[in-house]
Amino acid sequence: MPYDALTIDTQTVYANGRHLDRGLVGQLVQFKDGLVQVILTEIVVRELHKMLAERAKAPLDALAKAIKDGTANGQVSDTQKASLQATLDVLASGKDHATQQLQDFVTATGAHIVPAEKAALKQVLSAYFSKTPPFSTQGKKDEFPDAISLLALEAWATETNKKVLAVSGDGDWKAFAAQSERIDCMDDLGAAMALLVQAAEASVAEARNVLACIASADPPELKETLDAELARAVEDENPYAEFDSSMPGEDEGVTLAMLDYTVHGLEDGTTDIEIVRIRADGFVMRVPVTVTARAFVDVHFSIRDSIDKDYVPMGSTSIERDIEFEAFALIACTRHEVQTDAGATEVEYEIESAELVGAPQSVDLGYIDYSLADEDDEFDPDELQAGE
Repeated sequence: MPYDALTIDTQTVYANGRHLDRGLVGQLVQFKDGLVQVILTEIVVRELHKMLAERAKAPLDALAKAIKDGTANGQVSDTQKASLQATLDVLASGKDHATQQLQDFVTATGAHIVPAEKAALKQVLSAYFSKTPPFSTQGKKDEFPDAISLLALEAWATETNKKVLAVSGDGDWKAFAAQSERIDCMDDLGAAMALLVQAAEASVAEARNVLACIASADPPELKETLDAELARAVEDENPYAEFDSSMPGEDEGVTLAMLDYTVHGLEDGTTDIEIVRIRADGFVMRVPVTVTARAFVDVHFSIRDSIDKDYVPMGSTSIERDIEFEAFALIACTRHEVQTDAGATEVEYEIESAELVGAPQSVDLGYIDYSLADEDDEFDPDELQAGE
C-alpha cells in the first residue's frame, strides 16, 4: 500500500454537500481499522465545526421566526406557540449539533486528529516571509490556517514515518504536496479512495459481472432495485432554479422526478468503474450515469415598493421542465454464496443501495414568461357579510 493515511480539507466536505455521513465523505468509514488511517488536522476540524454549526443554526432561526411571525399574524394561538416553543427549546443548538456530527464522524471513521501545535511557529513564519508553499506569492494572511494544517501534517507524518494522501482542490495544498516527501495531494476524493483500494482489483471484475446482469435484467431483481434506488436518489436532490424573466422572482427549490437513466458503457461492457470501498462481503462502485428527470418548481414574482421599502407579490407560476444531467452513481453491492441443488457453490449479488454524487446544484429553466403567472389570492372586503 503506497499510503498509510488519508486526510481531507474543508472544501472537500463542502463539495460533498456539507455532509459527513453520506456521499463520498460518508464512504470514509471503510477505513476504520482498515487499509489506511483517516486523519484530520485540528484546523480542518475547527473549520468544519464552524461550517456545520452555521448550517444547523439556520433551521432553528427559521423556526423561531415562523413562531414569531405566525403569532403576530394570528395564525398561531397561545397554546400552539407554547408547544412550538417547547419543541424549539429542546432542539440542540447549532454548535452542539455540529459537535455531535463531528464526534459521530470521528467515531465512525476512527479518525485521528493532528494537533495544530505540531506545526512549529518558526516554520510557519519562515514559509510566510519567504513566500514558499503553502503560502502563495501573495503571502496572504488568510493562508495561515492552511499553512498550519500542512506543516502539522508533515510533522506528524515524519514523527510516525508515514506517507499521507491528502484530498484538496486548493492550489496551495497541491503546491506544498509537490515539494513534500511525506504528502501527496489529489483533488478528487473518489479517485483517491479508488487508488487506496487497488488491492481489490478483483472487485472490478465482480462489478462488471453485476453490470452485465443489470444490462440483461437477469436476474431482474438487480435492475429493479437499481431503478428504485436511483429514483429515490434523484428525488433526494434539491437543486435551486436558474431562470430569466422580466420580473424578479424566487423559488423554494426544485423537485425532481426521475424519468430514465443510462449507465455509460453498460450495453457494451465498457463502463468506467471505480471501486471506492471494499468489504468482506461486497464492494461499492462508482459509475458515470446520465439522468433524465422532470423538474417541478413554483416561482413567486414580486416587485420592490420604493416607498414602503417592501416587496409586493406580483403572482406566481408553476413550471415543469424535462432536464438531463451527468452524475455518478455509488452502487453498494453485497456478495452471497449459495449452494446449488448439485452441491456446488455459486455467488449471487444484491444491490444494497445507490446514491448520486456530482449532480448539478442548479437547474436552468430558461426564460419564464411573467405574463403567464397567476395572480396571488387577495382578500376582498366585499366578500364579508354585513353585520346584523
